[in-house]
Amino acid sequence: MDTLYKLRCLGYVEIEDSIWFANLYFNALIKLNKATGQIERMEKFPNYGVYECFLYSTVYYVDGFLVFIPNNSEEIAAYHVETRKFISTALDHNYVGRKKTYFVNACVHRHYVYMFPTGSQCIVRYDVQNHTVKYLENSLSALIRTMPDTWYCFYQQFDEIDKRIYLPFLELNAVAVFDIQNESVEIRYLDIEGGCSTICHTGEYFYLASWKMPKIYRWNVITDEIKAYQNFPDGFYGERTFINSYNAGDTIIFFPEKSDMMISFCIKTEELFIEKKIPELDGELIATFFVDSKRRVKNFILTRDMNGIGVFEYKNNKLLIEPYCQIYSYYNIKQIKKYMFYDKCMNVALEEEGDLREYLEVILEKQRDTEKSKVYHCGNAIYKEVCS
Repeated sequence: MDTLYKLRCLGYVEIEDSIWFANLYFNALIKLNKATGQIERMEKFPNYGVYECFLYSTVYYVDGFLVFIPNNSEEIAAYHVETRKFISTALDHNYVGRKKTYFVNACVHRHYVYMFPTGSQCIVRYDVQNHTVKYLENSLSALIRTMPDTWYCFYQQFDEIDKRIYLPFLELNAVAVFDIQNESVEIRYLDIEGGCSTICHTGEYFYLASWKMPKIYRWNVITDEIKAYQNFPDGFYGERTFINSYNAGDTIIFFPEKSDMMISFCIKTEELFIEKKIPELDGELIATFFVDSKRRVKNFILTRDMNGIGVFEYKNNKLLIEPYCQIYSYYNIKQIKKYMFYDKCMNVALEEEGDLREYLEVILEKQRDTEKSKVYHCGNAIYKEVCS
C-alpha cells in the first residue's frame, strides 16, 4: 500500500470514542473512530500545503485544546475541539534555530506543555491558557549551541521521578535532569559511549539503551556507577537501535527503531533475549513509530507492519501484542483521495474564480461547451464529488 494512505503518527490522544492525531505522510489533523476504524474528520493544519509531511510529532489534550508538538512545522498548533478553530503560534528562530525536527516529545504540567529539543536549541514552554511561549535559557540551551549542526538532542523517551524529568541525550554520554517545578536543568555526565535513546527506572537503577550500538547500561543515579550489557542474541542488528523501553517488573522490554527484534532483558539473570521479531511488510524498512506506556492504563504500540494501533502486555514471561484499533483501509483510502482531490481543486477554483460557489455556477454553464480545459474538468469533478 502507498504510504500516503497509511495512517501513521508519533503519538495521539483519546477523547471518548475517538483517536486524534497529526498524520505523518500528509498535512491532516485526523479524528478516527475507535469502534469502526473509519476517519470521521480530516482538517488541514493552517499555513502549510496538503502534501507537507512530518509537520507535527505527538499531541496532548489540555484545557479543551489539542496541542500539537512541531516536528518540521515552524509553528505550535492548538486546536479547540469544540469550536474546531486552530490557533497557530510561530516559533522564534532566534531561540530554536532553523534545524528541522524541532521536537519529538513533550510533557504536561498544569496548563503548560514543555517541549523537549531534538533539533531545537532549547526547551519551549507553551501556555495553553493564553497561547504564549517561553524559551528556557539555561545550561542545556548553552550546551546545545556549542554543538555542530548535525547534532541532535533528545528523542521519544524520558522518565519522570518526583517532578524531575530524566532525558537521555542521543549523541552525548549524559542525561539531562529537568526540574519541572523551577524549570532548571542539571546535566549528568555518564561513563558510557554512543549516547542513549531510552531510559527506564526500576526503583533502584535506571536502565538505558545505547543509540549507536547494541549495548544496555545500568546506571546508579546516586553513585553514578555504570554497568554495561552487550551480549545480544545472534543476528541482532541496528545502528539507530532502540526507540523505547518498558518496565515489566523483573524484565525490561526494549523496542527497536530499525532492528527486526524486540529484546527482553532479565534483571535477575542479567541476560538478553529475543522477545519478538517484527516482520517486514510491503517492502518497507522495519521500524517502530511509537510505544506509549506512560500516560494511559493500557500500553500502546504502532509499528510499520500494523494496520492499526496495537495494545501490548507482558504476561507469563511473554510479550503479547493485540489489535486495539483496526483501520478500515478501503473506506479511509477513499476519504484520503477525496481530501487530496478536493484540496487540489479548491486551490484551482479559488485561483481561477475567487469563490467555490461562483466557480461551480460557471462550471454548470460550461457543461455545454466541449472545451476540454483544466478548469472545466477539475470543476466538473468537484461538482460530482460535492453535489452528487
